[in-house]
Amino acid sequence: MLCASLLFTLLEGSRYIMLGMMAVINSQSVTESVFAEYQVPAYQNYHLLLLDSGYGTGELQLSEVQARMQKLGQENLNPEISGYGKYSNFLQMNVTDCSVVQYELATDDNAGPLLRQIAQIMKKEAAADLVKKITDVSESDRQGKKADKYLDGALDTIERAKEEAQTEAGSINAEGVRADSRKVFSKKNADLVSGGVLHGQHIQLNIFSKRIIAQDMSGMGNIAQDISGMENSEPETVQTEISEQEIENPMEDVKSAKSSPLLAQILTEGDSISAKQIAKEDAVEQRTLHTGNYVQSSSSGIADKILTVQYLKKYTSDYRHSISVPHALEYEKEYILFGKYTDEDNLEKMASRLLLLREGINFAYLLTDQAKCEEALAMAAVIAAAAGIPGAVKAIQMGLLASWAYSESIAELRTLFSGGKISVVKSSDSWTVSLAQTAAVLFDHSVKSREVSSGLDYEDYLDAFLTLESLDKIGIRFANLLEKNIRLYAGYEQVKLDCMITAMETESSYQAGQMFLSFVTAAPLSKAGYELKEKYAFSYMEK
Repeated sequence: MLCASLLFTLLEGSRYIMLGMMAVINSQSVTESVFAEYQVPAYQNYHLLLLDSGYGTGELQLSEVQARMQKLGQENLNPEISGYGKYSNFLQMNVTDCSVVQYELATDDNAGPLLRQIAQIMKKEAAADLVKKITDVSESDRQGKKADKYLDGALDTIERAKEEAQTEAGSINAEGVRADSRKVFSKKNADLVSGGVLHGQHIQLNIFSKRIIAQDMSGMGNIAQDISGMENSEPETVQTEISEQEIENPMEDVKSAKSSPLLAQILTEGDSISAKQIAKEDAVEQRTLHTGNYVQSSSSGIADKILTVQYLKKYTSDYRHSISVPHALEYEKEYILFGKYTDEDNLEKMASRLLLLREGINFAYLLTDQAKCEEALAMAAVIAAAAGIPGAVKAIQMGLLASWAYSESIAELRTLFSGGKISVVKSSDSWTVSLAQTAAVLFDHSVKSREVSSGLDYEDYLDAFLTLESLDKIGIRFANLLEKNIRLYAGYEQVKLDCMITAMETESSYQAGQMFLSFVTAAPLSKAGYELKEKYAFSYMEK
């Protein structure tokens, strides 16, 4: 009897250990089985794994997830058998409870879980190094804004000088002062320049000192400090060749163009713009989102950003590149970059960003090209002479250079939007627009900049802009885009990304009765039997 009691006790002890192992295995298999019900469109189109806790309802339903886990665990450990016989084994248990302890949602931390999955996907696909294609965008943006100030300052200077001239010289006929700076002036008007003397094909012009010009340009702020080449207060003589043909001041045309719709200056009548739009009030970034309580490190750093940009390049569309999956918006990368809710608005923002960048690069180049600076100075002298404001020559020159840079930039944007490549850094060989064409280019859509095989195209600039954007904005806007695209599939119309689970920790409770000890004692040692608890954590991210 003693030996039998010892044997049955050992058997029950072994059975208890096996019950614990079964609980562990069941907790893992049940949790992973629930995660196997991932969103099919998200995986097929974007290779992203997401568990919809609302199962198509658009609601966060952790209770439904827990119920499914408990049902599945019970079928594994103590299934109901229909027909003849009864299922039983030594390791039979009941699942008394399943609960979600921690969970992570796709939109947590500005869609950090999505960004981590994206980085993991692109690491597997050996993403190319995008850094080599990124130029100093920020610096060129500042140069573009500076060029705009020069143009505005030049026009303001002309108007202010004309008003002062009219006040001080009341005897001057008002018709002799040009009210419209677009009026054409011929070379013969150059004799109005103070101290100027005509010599055949050249004009000899007295340029005032830096101090006087800076005073005339007081409305331009610190831009006047950029005026160079006048180191003392003595007038110096500059000889610049001017053709016999009439000179037209393009600054007013450029100023008018800057206040006109930019896309109309770039695209031709045959170029169509997508009319797609999404609702602002239903956007992920506008809603109050559900949040999880699962803690993981977020994506950060240039490496993660480059991987993300490479992913977007492959799995999202833009103005120049489309992919064959349903889109709520056609220009997806532009939306991720600018966050507007219509394709047209995002494309307009992209054009404006490109213009500012290229205008800065082109203006900076013009300041280094002596021949072009002299050409602008010659035209400025004629314009100043005709207007009777010789002290504003330098200001007008800078305004002309800014206008010239703008027209060259418009020609470049036409090339980019039509699929061509342009030079990253300008040179005399890659320059397209002449000073005389500055105004005409704005109205002639056939004028495009020269293409450069080694240059950058529209998508290269778009990728560079995205690389400069914060991951937080990229993540949350991509989340909204993903949600709207999934809703285009039948059966997924109500899904919400802030109900999508990407990681979860579960706790399961089990109950099993005593078996072998009944042969040793008259009654079970515990009426409740054995109670076991197991935790298991699972994430779509590989560890």
